[in-house]
Amino acid sequence: MKPDETLIARLDPDIAPLVMRMVEAEAGATPPHLLDPAQVRAAFLRSRRPLRRPPVPLDIEDVRIAVDGAPLALRLYRPRAPRPAALLYMHGGAFTNGDLDSHDAICCMLAMDAGVLVASVDYRVLPEHRFPAALNDTVGALRWLHGHAAALGADPARLAAGGDSSGANLALAAALETRGTIALRAMWLAYPIIGIDFDTPSYRENANAPLLTRARCQRILRDYLGREPDARDWRAAPLLAPDLAGLPPAVAVAADLDPLRSDAEILADRLGAAGTACELVRANGMPHGFLRWIGDSRASRRIARESASALARLLA
Repeated sequence: MKPDETLIARLDPDIAPLVMRMVEAEAGATPPHLLDPAQVRAAFLRSRRPLRRPPVPLDIEDVRIAVDGAPLALRLYRPRAPRPAALLYMHGGAFTNGDLDSHDAICCMLAMDAGVLVASVDYRVLPEHRFPAALNDTVGALRWLHGHAAALGADPARLAAGGDSSGANLALAAALETRGTIALRAMWLAYPIIGIDFDTPSYRENANAPLLTRARCQRILRDYLGREPDARDWRAAPLLAPDLAGLPPAVAVAADLDPLRSDAEILADRLGAAGTACELVRANGMPHGFLRWIGDSRASRRIARESASALARLLA
């Protein structure tokens, strides 16, 4: 299935060649919504490349913690400043793809531009680990960071949770799960997949968008749960939570040419109605997942830094 040509034409010129290179590389392949999680994961592992990180003014360390008696790998990105805020980061990848290396550049950017200690989590993924394994890892890692922030040199009173795409889902669900027990100061949520209404304006407008389609989003949540989601499943689709009161202020990044744009907009509206500030960072001309190109695209980097500055203001 070819992406909608009208949406291709609306891509920001700075990122369009990068997007089209990926679209052309996937031409003729089986669409992801027709693949099972094992096939999706295998394709990701085949395409992995060694991490190449330019010199950055950060202290970076891989650590292992225990969550429910099982080991969990984290990567810590420490800015060279006294007592920074701390951000738990959950990578995207449809609950199937991604790891510590795949989102290293985003974590470096947030650590540097927001001035936060970032703890990136290598949580359990499909196909081996269905819901709620990834959420349990997220909640466990958040509780660990809450208890160890001071020992890591961070300010335990300035704790945030965030992520992109499915990682944003996990971060928001964990914030809801720990509401009242962990006092988060902020959330950073990029193009989140957090609802099950597939008839929103962006799902209609961007149903066949480049890089992510409506059909793929439906498959992602169905595979995550192991069944069709329903209105009871707020832990898997946090927009279903009946009450968002008590959540911390948020930064939500909404990509213009993304089926999930409306999810971010609805979240901002609902948080506002609950008395919580949410800064909506609009990424005009951008598709889902555009932050993967922050090292190659000036437009992507500009929007990323705008969102990081908004997070820094919330944590100041």
